[in-house]
Amino acid sequence: MMVPDSTDARSFIELSSHAADLVQAREALELAVKSREEIGSPLESVRDALIAAAAMAYCRTFFPSNVRRPVTDFITLPEALRATHELVRAFRNRTIAHSQSDLSVTYAVAVLDAQTLEVRDVGAPSIGSTMPPERVRDFLELVTTAQDLLDNAIEPIRDRLMTEMAAADRAALVRRGVRPMVREALAAEFDPSTTRPSYPTSHPVYLSPMVAD
Repeated sequence: MMVPDSTDARSFIELSSHAADLVQAREALELAVKSREEIGSPLESVRDALIAAAAMAYCRTFFPSNVRRPVTDFITLPEALRATHELVRAFRNRTIAHSQSDLSVTYAVAVLDAQTLEVRDVGAPSIGSTMPPERVRDFLELVTTAQDLLDNAIEPIRDRLMTEMAAADRAALVRRGVRPMVREALAAEFDPSTTRPSYPTSHPVYLSPMVAD
């Protein structure tokens, strides 16, 4: 059953939403680290994408939106990690979310025959560089620390909600049947342009038609 709407419930939702993003960032970074520890790991081919996904998930928590406040309204990062935070933010802004830095470059090149110098082809190869392993480990430490700080901020709110629910008429709440609802829709109706409320009561699930073999 859902905890009744209140200021604490909304704060609990807001901070826990940030925590979910940090979990996503941490898991992606852990897989990126693992890809270097295992020779021939199938994760090697997606390492850059994992680091990029981690940067996006982490930075989502620090940029304000129309739905939630920045996580910095609730936690303060240690000074020792500020440089890593700024590095990740610049990486996200100038390389991942926008293509500006020279970590991703495209060259105009001609392929010539080694003997005759005849032009065989003209192409535009793109070369990308991601965070080196040392910086990835620093990033993982940053995310883990942010998670711990956020957990500490969430815990007193969780305790107050536990106390509130212990004192509530739970039988009456159960009878009213307020539970999260699933709104089913077809895949063709997929809509990412919506805005969720501060106290959600439902979420969409998009269904794809089964295709016969």
